[in-house]
Amino acid sequence: MRPVTLNDGLPIVVPAGDDRVGVGAWARWLASAAVPDEGSERAARGRELARHGGVGAVTVGEGSIEGEVVSSSGGFYTVALEAAPVPPTVWARVVREARGRPEREHGVEGTAQSVHLAHWMETELEQPLVPSARAMRRRCTCPDGQRSPVCKHVAALAFVVADAIDRDPSLLLRFRGCEPTAPRASRSGDPWEAGPIPTPPRSRPLPPGAVVKRLGRSGIRVGDVDLADALAPAYRAFAEIARSR
Repeated sequence: MRPVTLNDGLPIVVPAGDDRVGVGAWARWLASAAVPDEGSERAARGRELARHGGVGAVTVGEGSIEGEVVSSSGGFYTVALEAAPVPPTVWARVVREARGRPEREHGVEGTAQSVHLAHWMETELEQPLVPSARAMRRRCTCPDGQRSPVCKHVAALAFVVADAIDRDPSLLLRFRGCEPTAPRASRSGDPWEAGPIPTPPRSRPLPPGAVVKRLGRSGIRVGDVDLADALAPAYRAFAEIARSR
């Protein structure tokens, strides 16, 4: 899967609200895993950065979320959240066993933040859909990032992505290396936006002279035979030439 760039790489503004960013289950779990202490001063400053457009160049790829967060001096720090992806064999089973179960199916499509899907993966497969705080790796190039696992820049990136997951749950699947089963166009919310054009099935070649036979006799005589019968040997010859090439 190719990484997805949010907002064309431009700064992202998280809408103002209470002290928690993220409404849906997946968004909340990701924010809590990346920022275990959401009541800390660093978390509060991270929310402020996220709500004032301090985070940009955000990309979500397999096992990695990266972005740039503005520094106090006006520059940028490079920030990343990382976690080992869900193994492909596990996700293949998840997709297979979700068929016909709407409470899970919408989750594997990336159209809903399915609690049922996350619970089933963790209890039945022992593979969490959202990585735990311990399994999450955080990186920031700021000085504070060397002293604390969660600086304000890490928190800002986590809150921006949590807010984005509320709008597009498939982003969490992509971070976990899980290919959503629904085409992206069907998740856009635009009823007039089509999905990808399917590959047409391979057509079966018609037998030589099939078109002439379908049209039937013409009523035009060529010597002692109808034009359709006169053309039949020519069509067979053309077909032999085509097959020999």
